[in-house]
Amino acid sequence: MNQKIEPILHALSETPRLLAELISEIDPALYKKEIIKGKWSIHEHATHIGVGDMYGFQKRLQDFKEHEKPIFEPLSGDNFDSTFFIELDLQKTITDFFDMRNKTIELAKEFNADDWNKLAMHPEYKTYTPYIMLRHLLMHDHNHLYKIEDMGFGIGHVK
Repeated sequence: MNQKIEPILHALSETPRLLAELISEIDPALYKKEIIKGKWSIHEHATHIGVGDMYGFQKRLQDFKEHEKPIFEPLSGDNFDSTFFIELDLQKTITDFFDMRNKTIELAKEFNADDWNKLAMHPEYKTYTPYIMLRHLLMHDHNHLYKIEDMGFGIGHVK
């Protein structure tokens, strides 16, 4: 396997644990509270992380595996109904996330050298490879984890 990807996959495997830990330490009264006016709640950030692999990143890995030059559209929480994430069961989503993320990592581990070198077309990137996509997923995870931590323990200044 590509040596650059191993640390990314390890870090990605830690996200479900970090998310579960954060949620368990936050006062449940804050989960659905609109801490920052007009922005997602802790619950929405957490469920968004928890279902992202299923709604986007696993399909992208499959597309990289199956197509020579896949074409992707941007992924966004805005593509869902405004109540989608708040209506998901928080604890179930977090529990399911452990298996969902393991599946994503297992898909990535099936890649060979040719797969890792594939380029995709993506309107928001000059270059988009499986490595870049997984690194982006990690940063996406940490962005939402940071917002959850700020709203749960901080002053809610992160927008």
